[in-house]
Amino acid sequence: MALMEQPICLIENRETGDLAVNPKAEGILSQINQPVVVVAIVGKYRTGKSYLMNKLAGKRNGFALGATIQSKTKGIWMWCLPHPKKPGYTLVLLDTEGLGDVEKGDSTNDAWIFSLAVLLSSTMVFNSVGTIDQNAMEQLNYVTELTERIQVTSKKATNVDDDDGFSEMKRFFPSFIWCVRDFNLELKVNGADITEDQYLQNSLKLKKGIGAKVYEYNAPRECIRHFFHSHKCFVFERPAPAQGLKQLESLHESQLDTQFLEQTKIFCSYVYDNSKPKTITSGLTVTGKCE
Repeated sequence: MALMEQPICLIENRETGDLAVNPKAEGILSQINQPVVVVAIVGKYRTGKSYLMNKLAGKRNGFALGATIQSKTKGIWMWCLPHPKKPGYTLVLLDTEGLGDVEKGDSTNDAWIFSLAVLLSSTMVFNSVGTIDQNAMEQLNYVTELTERIQVTSKKATNVDDDDGFSEMKRFFPSFIWCVRDFNLELKVNGADITEDQYLQNSLKLKKGIGAKVYEYNAPRECIRHFFHSHKCFVFERPAPAQGLKQLESLHESQLDTQFLEQTKIFCSYVYDNSKPKTITSGLTVTGKCE
């Protein structure tokens, strides 16, 4: 494959709200004969998604970082690189438009961006700020909507029962990583230390009972627990003082929090070592070609 010096827009988000594949990006993908490991990142706008993707690319610059309250990434941007740990594989990084952009104000468009990120990737990174709380969990209601869409389509096309339909649906889903940024709490429950993964598992526990509120609380948690192949969590310190965050792209590593740098390094190593090649429902490993 030709070396990509910079990312390119893969899915254009037009002013009409329509999404379209960029033919130039499609042409780049069609030249990739190797298995592809596809890592997509999603989350609320202005939460530092692009910085993590640049670190996965091993670059300081690439995916655009914004320094204002406006969303910077539009549509879905792609960067294809030789996999740093797996010779013969291509790492495809997908940076997505932030969810909940007040200037766009289109939750349906957000849902489609989210759905494409899930269906295209073999590993999906969900990026949020602060803690894993109900507000963050509600951003994942798009998972519930996606499973409902796929389920309805599957039932129309086949006569499979619910259990077989759920198993078939799960094949479309990637592994799941939750990145919690600017985390400043202690990882403790009832005075005992817990791991980041235990923190996530505790947050995914279901409420007992019936009724609309219980369903709304449990629905995204049930979907995450059931459909994604694995669940991993990373928490990150704030990378720099507030003023420095505005120029994060230009800061030297010596100006960043050392713990944040170590956490980022651990995150990247995990993604490189554990993200699997993208497969389709038949189990066939995907390359960049569309055949």
